[in-house]
Amino acid sequence: MDRQRYMELLGGQIRCRRAVPLVTKELEAHIEEQKEDFLAEGMPENEAEEMAVREMGDPVAVGIQMDAVHRPRMNWGLIFLIGLFSAAGVLLWYGLNIRAAGGAGGTPDKAYPLFFRYAAGTAAGFLCMVGICYMDYTWFAVRAKKIMLIYSGILLLIPVVLAGPMDDAFSEGYTAAVWLMAFLFLPLYCGVLFSYWGQGLLGFIKGAAWMLPIVGSLLVYRNRLEMLMFLVVLAAVLSYAVAAGTFCIPVKRTVFGIWAVTALLSAGVLLADGLTSFGIMPEVYEEFMAASRDTVRGIIAGSHALGSAGESLGVQGGTFGFTVGVQGRMLELTEVFPVGSELMLTYTAACFGTFAAFAAVLAAGALFLRMLVLTMRQKNRLGRMMGLGCGLLLLAHAAVYVLTNMGAIWPEQVYCPFTMDYKGMAVTYVLFGVMLSIYRYQSITEA
Repeated sequence: MDRQRYMELLGGQIRCRRAVPLVTKELEAHIEEQKEDFLAEGMPENEAEEMAVREMGDPVAVGIQMDAVHRPRMNWGLIFLIGLFSAAGVLLWYGLNIRAAGGAGGTPDKAYPLFFRYAAGTAAGFLCMVGICYMDYTWFAVRAKKIMLIYSGILLLIPVVLAGPMDDAFSEGYTAAVWLMAFLFLPLYCGVLFSYWGQGLLGFIKGAAWMLPIVGSLLVYRNRLEMLMFLVVLAAVLSYAVAAGTFCIPVKRTVFGIWAVTALLSAGVLLADGLTSFGIMPEVYEEFMAASRDTVRGIIAGSHALGSAGESLGVQGGTFGFTVGVQGRMLELTEVFPVGSELMLTYTAACFGTFAAFAAVLAAGALFLRMLVLTMRQKNRLGRMMGLGCGLLLLAHAAVYVLTNMGAIWPEQVYCPFTMDYKGMAVTYVLFGVMLSIYRYQSITEA
C-alpha cells in the first residue's frame, strides 16, 4: 500500500476533520524517519517507503486510535461546578436579601422579581459560556485584529452618528459596552500577539501597540484600580509571550524593560489627578467611600466565626442596623449597597460567620486556579497565552473583591466573577467559555 492510500484510509476514521492535518503530519514524520532507517540499511527507495508504511500498522486500526486521542473533549465536571457556583450565588443573594428585610419570614418587595431577573441572567450567561466552549478559540484568535477594530470603530462612530445627547437607557448601555471592551479584548489581544510570531523586535513593538484599545477604554472609564490591574495582567501576558520565544528577542532584558515601563505607568496612574479611586467626582464620593469602608471593617471585626453576629452588630429582627453618612444624611447600609452586590461576602460573614465567607472564597479561588492550571498545561502556545490572560484577570478581580469585602480597600466599582450585575456576568462567562474552549480543543491544535 502506498503512502497516499494509507493516509486516506487512516484519515477516514477520524471524525474531527480539523484534526486530520495534525494527525497526518505527525504520522508522515514517523514514516519519513522509518524510511531513512531502511535507506541507511541499503534498501531501495520505493521498497523502503513501502516497508515504512507497512510498519505503521493497519490504517483503519491506527485511525480509530488517533480518533480517540485527537478529538474535542468537554470538561463536563468543571462546567457542572461552575453551574453550582452560579446557582449558589443567586440563591445566596436571595437568602441574604430576605434576612436583611426582616428575618426568615420577611420578603423584600423587589426580591422576587429581581431574583427571577438575576436567575434568568445567570442561566443565559451560563448557556453562553457553553456555546463559546463549543466554538474553537483559534477562530477568534485568527480574526482578533478585525474584531477589535470593528468593535472599537462602532463605539467611536456611535456618538458621531447620534450627534447629540443620548437618553439615559442608551447612555447606560454605551457605557457598559465601553467597560466590557477591555475585558473582552484581553483574550483577543493574546491572539494578536501570537500573530507576530517570529517577527523580532518589530513584531514586539506592534504587539505592545495593540494594547492601546484596551488602555483607551479604561481611560474613558477613569477607574484607577481597574487600570492598575489591567496594566499588570497585560505586562504578565506580554512577558510570557517574550519568554515563550514568540518574538525571538533577548528575554531577560526585554522582560525587565516591560516591568520597568509597567512600574512607571503604574506610578503615573497613582499620581494622576484625573484618575481617582473614587471615580469622576472624588469631592462628592470620598467621604461616603471612607465611611462605607470603615463600616465594613466594623462588620467584619464584629462578626463571629460561626453563626450570626446578631445584636452585637446592630442586627435586630434580621435587619442590618448599620448607617453610613452621605452628605449630612444617615442611610441604612442596605439602602446604599443592596445585599448581594458589592458586599455579598461582608453580609455572609455577618449572617453566617466569617468561616462561611472564608469557605466561599477558598472554593471560588480553587475553581479559578484549577481552570488556570488546566489551560496552562496545554501544548498549544496560543492556548496557554489566552488561558493565562483570562485566568489572571479573573483572579485579580476576585482578589480585589475579597479585599473590598474585608474593608482593606474601597474602589469606586467592584467586579466579582459571580456578581449579580449583568456586565459582570457577561465578563465572567465569556472568559470561562474561552478557557473551557482551550481545554476542549487541546488535542486537535498544533503546539
